[in-house]
Amino acid sequence: MESQNHYYGHSSALARYAGLPGPRHLPGLVQHGWTATSPLETHFRDFPAVGAPGGRRGRSLFVWSHTSRAWDPRTARRRSVAIGAPWHYLCATLGPRPAGSGTVILPVHGIATQPLLGDHAAVARAWAETEGPATVCLYHVEADDPRVVRAYADAGHRVVTLGRRTDPAFLGRLHTLLTGAARVVSNRLSTPVVYAAAVGVDAVVSGDAMRLAGERPDDAAAVAARWPEFYERGSTIAERTSVARDETGADAVLTPDDLRALLGWDRRRPGPWLDHWLRAPAHRAATQLGRRASGSASDAPAGDAPSLSFGRWFAAATEYLPRPLGSAPAVPGEPLAVPVPD
Repeated sequence: MESQNHYYGHSSALARYAGLPGPRHLPGLVQHGWTATSPLETHFRDFPAVGAPGGRRGRSLFVWSHTSRAWDPRTARRRSVAIGAPWHYLCATLGPRPAGSGTVILPVHGIATQPLLGDHAAVARAWAETEGPATVCLYHVEADDPRVVRAYADAGHRVVTLGRRTDPAFLGRLHTLLTGAARVVSNRLSTPVVYAAAVGVDAVVSGDAMRLAGERPDDAAAVAARWPEFYERGSTIAERTSVARDETGADAVLTPDDLRALLGWDRRRPGPWLDHWLRAPAHRAATQLGRRASGSASDAPAGDAPSLSFGRWFAAATEYLPRPLGSAPAVPGEPLAVPVPD
């Protein structure tokens, strides 16, 4: 019902698995990434009526899993439906791939409203020592920063990116990247780590976790304590795969027929279209303006609160604006090479 349903090409992955020629609007909200807390309070917080008692009928919160360690759906204030991550639907559609080779590193990334704090050059050199020269995949925020790109290139790494999250080809490129690797590494437990581990790729967390603006110093340590399998050297690939399958809802994946029925894709319906183009943008705009006016970053640690100009804040907010539903290519593409600045 909102633009976030189509981030990373998720709606394309669901539609292709369901046997449809292209993506469609959805009757609710789809979790669009792994989170160390409840997706109801992170991805879906701006739409508190969806899934709530007395909320609008025919609109649901579609989460990846009800077996994640991050939250307990039994104590949640809103109802959700576990359907598995779009990643699993794409993997099922594409079928098995041959064993990969080499190491892929996906550093934690910031966003316009929450920059990443730390020494990229030191992190890049440390990984070069522990992992050797690798393919480093940067989120578009860091890929657009010449200093960050240069830090990884100078350490001997090849630098690529997957495009912006509004690019429907994003998930396919990520599939090419992760399934083509023998080992996947990040300095935070994150979406690509659990994706890779869920399909049996050796995926671990190592290196300086750095820090996101507004983050409490113990946040990263709390994640490591809850998911130790990804941090401890003694854990096995099988153990990490089992945990990742729970986190991504591998056992909640529906059949094509059941997915079409659940999402209302058995026939055309005007409601989700109206939500996408009219109702959700109006609601989102009011929420974003209210949050900016209230100064939501005021409780961040000293020196961390991002001081975005209205122009930069507005540019970040426009990512939520509705767009025509572009369809991902049938054959996933390669990650995009990032030019190294002189």
